[in-house]
Amino acid sequence: MIKALVISVSLLSLGMRVHDGFLVHRLIVLPESKLIINGKTNVNSFRCAIPKYIGKDTLVLQEGGQNIRPVFVKGAVSLDATSFDCGMAMMTTDFRKTINSKTYPNIVIDFISFERNPSYKKPKEVFRGIVKISISGVTKVFEMDCAIEPKPSGLIHLTGGRDFLFSDFNLETPTRMMGLVKVDQTLNVSFHLVLKLDDDY
Repeated sequence: MIKALVISVSLLSLGMRVHDGFLVHRLIVLPESKLIINGKTNVNSFRCAIPKYIGKDTLVLQEGGQNIRPVFVKGAVSLDATSFDCGMAMMTTDFRKTINSKTYPNIVIDFISFERNPSYKKPKEVFRGIVKISISGVTKVFEMDCAIEPKPSGLIHLTGGRDFLFSDFNLETPTRMMGLVKVDQTLNVSFHLVLKLDDDY
């Protein structure tokens, strides 16, 4: 009984709780989180980023049993598409227009599951994850490489990404200077979420 109580208190201090026999993790998304898109034109490369997260999302991950993938009870992170910055005003304007940020002001990363339970103890855990991404009103499900890295501060860094095509989200590649500057169809989209285990859970 005392041992069970100690384990229960330890789990609560780590932002975890047992629900219906499964361990549940609550992870608060912090403002340092960001989304980065890298691409190329026939002239040079470009980098557009949402440098700061302004939402109040919390991820809720429920561990699975033996040979069962952990799933997200709540996995959506909504980022402000109108805050994309490409480093140059003209490119920023073109990119926001391309992703229809006025009509669809949010890009949503919705985590579905991981291939295994994270431990939050190893220097860096690399694994596959299933994620839904919504851009410009189009939602697609992808498998991608992810990594979890705990920091000495107690914060957890969740990173991942993969290559996409503009056409994956029914987007047309922008052109400039009467078509002389053309953007490549392939984009690399990566996220870097800074998370904190919810101590109040």
